Amino acid sequence: MSASTSYLHKTQQWLYIAPDGLTVIETGKAKDGQPYLAIKASQTSSNPLDQGDEHAQWVKQFVRGNINILLADGLHQVLLSDVPDVPEAEMDAAIELKAGDLLSYDLDDATLNTIHLPKEAYRGRMRMAFIIAAKKAPLRLWLMALIRLGIRVDIIDVETTQLRNLALMKRKFNESGIFHLKTSNSRLVLNYGEEMVLSRNFDIGLSSLSSETTVQDGELELTVTEDTQAAIQLETLVLEIRRSLDYYEAQLGLGSIAEIQFLCDPEHQQLAERLADKLGVRFAQLDPSQFMRIQVTDPDDDPVAYYGLVGTVFRETLQ
Repeated sequence: MSASTSYLHKTQQWLYIAPDGLTVIETGKAKDGQPYLAIKASQTSSNPLDQGDEHAQWVKQFVRGNINILLADGLHQVLLSDVPDVPEAEMDAAIELKAGDLLSYDLDDATLNTIHLPKEAYRGRMRMAFIIAAKKAPLRLWLMALIRLGIRVDIIDVETTQLRNLALMKRKFNESGIFHLKTSNSRLVLNYGEEMVLSRNFDIGLSSLSSETTVQDGELELTVTEDTQAAIQLETLVLEIRRSLDYYEAQLGLGSIAEIQFLCDPEHQQLAERLADKLGVRFAQLDPSQFMRIQVTDPDDDPVAYYGLVGTVFRETLQ
């Protein structure tokens, strides 16, 4: 992507499709000028991506006019690949062939998009790009089911790039990143300038970094400290992040990361400080409530659960 950046503050409606449910979201700018993300409705469902006909009527209850679709992690692939050295006119076809070698399903069943890494990331070496892929058939069924109800889909996007969008909006340095720590997993996105150059998902989250757990002893619940296991998980996470930083600096040749924004519940700021000490990199707490509003309709909903979607408010567009 080599285009200027703008941010969508007009009202947008989104359907977030996850492996275990659906969420209808509205983003925009309030009268006081503050951006917002509002959760309009949600429901649990097993594999809703393959059930567009069954769920489209539910979506219609909360949506008027156009909508965007956002695919959660697990429903798309982000593949880092070298770019074939071919003329520009043949580039799309060459990348498709490259994707066919990397995908776990047939190329004819895939819809593809490409984000090219900046020229600084290959400096004399072969060019590289992210290939973003999703299965075509279930998306087509969703589009048709919504159109029959008078709802047109304008944009199909993926959750991974929303972290990139949020990081760019708050970045202070060319060499920057964002680390989103969730309950059961985490994701690191590293950027150079306005481009994402590395994205990695780790099966380590808050639950495995916690040093306390509750066990049942007869009628009593006891809190047991598990410092050893939590420490092992933290060291594993540090090692994986260090490998990513080394790849950014040595393999991509982009220099040292100046700052990583830490996206998590502010009560876990101590974890950011521990990561910073072990990695020698500044981790800055990123609290969306400081620059926007997350509105939930269910009082039991925790706004922190929607931090990963905040980037939809600041989605990059091509002009």
